[in-house]
Amino acid sequence: MTGFRFLHLADLHLETSFGGRAATRERLRRAALEAFENAVSYAIEHQLHAILAAGDLYDDPVLSLPTELAIQRQMQRLDKAGIWFLAVCGNHDPGGRQYRSIQLSLETDSAGARRERVHVFRDRDPQPVTVTDSAGQPVGVVIGAGHPSDAESENLAANFPALATKLPLVGLLHTHVESTPTAGQHDRYAPSGQRDFERAGYSYWALGHIHTRQCAVQGQPVHYPGNLQGRNPRETGPKGGLVVEARAGVAAEPEFVCFAPVRWEHVRVDRIADRESVRALVAQLTEEVAALGAHTDELIVRIELAGETVLAPTLRRREEREAIEAELQATTGALEIQLLDGGIVRPIDRRALRESPTAIAQALELIARAAEDDALLTELAPDRLATDVDAGERTAYLRALLAELPEELIERSIAEGEA
Repeated sequence: MTGFRFLHLADLHLETSFGGRAATRERLRRAALEAFENAVSYAIEHQLHAILAAGDLYDDPVLSLPTELAIQRQMQRLDKAGIWFLAVCGNHDPGGRQYRSIQLSLETDSAGARRERVHVFRDRDPQPVTVTDSAGQPVGVVIGAGHPSDAESENLAANFPALATKLPLVGLLHTHVESTPTAGQHDRYAPSGQRDFERAGYSYWALGHIHTRQCAVQGQPVHYPGNLQGRNPRETGPKGGLVVEARAGVAAEPEFVCFAPVRWEHVRVDRIADRESVRALVAQLTEEVAALGAHTDELIVRIELAGETVLAPTLRRREEREAIEAELQATTGALEIQLLDGGIVRPIDRRALRESPTAIAQALELIARAAEDDALLTELAPDRLATDVDAGERTAYLRALLAELPEELIERSIAEGEA
């Protein structure tokens, strides 16, 4: 006998306002919808009982008509296949009557007829919904609670009940579990703690809000699937959802499935000392990108260059980097390549330079002293620099500027000497 089989998604963030290059922005907007379509196709192909969406279906209060119609098409596909769609409202798609989600009627079709297998949890009070298979037989119970506002401060998880049922019991919630490693990167909405998920009876907790795929509570079936499509350079790696087969009284183990057509990656390359030409560097970076699977996946790759190289002056010029980026995109098939300066320096004996009887050595010593002496730092700084902040913020700002001076001073001095 099979259990309750469903797909756990979260944080689709449809209609995100992406930054960056125009072509990449447009591709990412389409990719988010494609990822959702891929997830629906998977659920239909594998004859799952339901899709559970743990909040933030869309990103902005105003949806374009094409996106709204695209969402409705996916609801129609699921409805036709007899698959349930259960979603909770999050902080981006709150369920209060004054918010957009109440107008985006997923539960009804274009003619106003109700879809029996679609349910959106809009209220903070947990409610149970019994999920049935295609024959109408109960296969599981989902208890969900939504965010009525865009800044929910109440611990919604604490109100989930212990329900007496012989069916698999699944909790569905958009929440900030404070013990998760990446919790600090997200706003503290509907905050919850480890104890809220230790109650008996739940086979699985389908959570949303944290964009990194992980088990949210060690030793418990409490999971974040991560967001469906990476939206920025911090959201690297494959993105998708979790396939779950829940059984009553047993902690379910999810399996990740990738649905996102575009993948963000970050590579740090700090061994470029032996590359004496741009051509040689391009060949090296082409291999780095190809190793990520650029010919099979659509990639946006940030390459952080660091270490000593005779190419440092060239790589610091924006127009040179853009030319290298364009060539790498052409040779690897990547959607976009971004070259970053992660600490590129010329191969110079800096210790000998600091100990030399030169003006640059004295300047470097003065910079080192200012880094430890706030009074000297303030004395050296121009009077009109950062005057619109308090003393503490100004000192921190000046110290950040000072940290970049030694290498810039060395570079400029060497460039002038060579000229």
